Amino acid sequence: MAPEPHWRRAAPTATAAALLLIGLGATAPVAAHAASPFRPSAATAPVTPSPTPTTEQGLRKSLDALNEEAEILTEKYNKTRVELGKAQKAQQAAAKTAATLRDQAAPAREQLGRMAAANYMAGAPDTIFGATGSPGGLSDSAYLVQNQANAVHALQKQIEQAEAAQREAEARTAQVKKAAEDAKNARAAAKAKVTEVMKRLDKLTTTHIKDPRTGLTATVKGSDLPAKMARKALTKLGSPYVWAAAGPSSFDCSGLVVWAYAQVGKPGLPHYTGDLFALGTKVSRGALRSGDLVYFGGNLHHMGIYLGGGKFLHAPQTGDVVKISNLSDRSDYAGANRIS
Repeated sequence: MAPEPHWRRAAPTATAAALLLIGLGATAPVAAHAASPFRPSAATAPVTPSPTPTTEQGLRKSLDALNEEAEILTEKYNKTRVELGKAQKAQQAAAKTAATLRDQAAPAREQLGRMAAANYMAGAPDTIFGATGSPGGLSDSAYLVQNQANAVHALQKQIEQAEAAQREAEARTAQVKKAAEDAKNARAAAKAKVTEVMKRLDKLTTTHIKDPRTGLTATVKGSDLPAKMARKALTKLGSPYVWAAAGPSSFDCSGLVVWAYAQVGKPGLPHYTGDLFALGTKVSRGALRSGDLVYFGGNLHHMGIYLGGGKFLHAPQTGDVVKISNLSDRSDYAGANRIS
């Protein structure tokens, strides 16, 4: 007698039972995969406080070093933000893949359960084995159950792999998020140190001056380029106004600004209020500080140098001299900018 076809041969009883259990969802626990650790650079570590210099030279040197450190930490922080975005996208993709596979497996599991229940309820040996009850071959229905169990088993392996990838992606996201937070804190600490040094430097570079002609006093604060320019311009108090003049002994309004900037290392600025207003950064009236340029008139026909405390320096008009005036005396204030 010819042997039974290959597809009709019976699987071992233990194997068939295991397949049924897998198909019905009784799977063994899967060990969690350890995610590769994310090791932030040592540059993201918090800034170690150091004694603050007390001389202007020492403070400037410290400020340069701190600004460089803050810039490096800012780029480290930017890098971790980019990496966090990538990690979050990978996590979302892994979660979506795992969910899709689970959805695909659900109908197959339900069908397998129904088939297994039907065979169990039939209760007759020829339902699972051959018509004679011989274990030499599976019946058609048992063969379908085995095939369905194999399909569910394959899906289950894919689900386990997808869920492991999802766990790894979640761990990676948490690690990168922590690194980004550390970089942010280190950057904030460096910025706070920069602010502290700048405040100390400003105290050492505060200039008080009184205009003998108007009797007004002004205080220039700061050590940046605009503040230095304002101090240089103040040395020309009392110089006569001459139309189109840009120093060194006479000035018009924009000429005074052009001359003062040239003295502090920024020559070649345009000798025209409209072009000067187009440069630098616009500044609101409430945020004015020493060295900002203030403009007047709808057509910007006049300008001056803000000093502080509501005072500004300017070369007003023919017959007048470079002097300090109250900003509040002008009703035609048009705006301000800062050229650094």
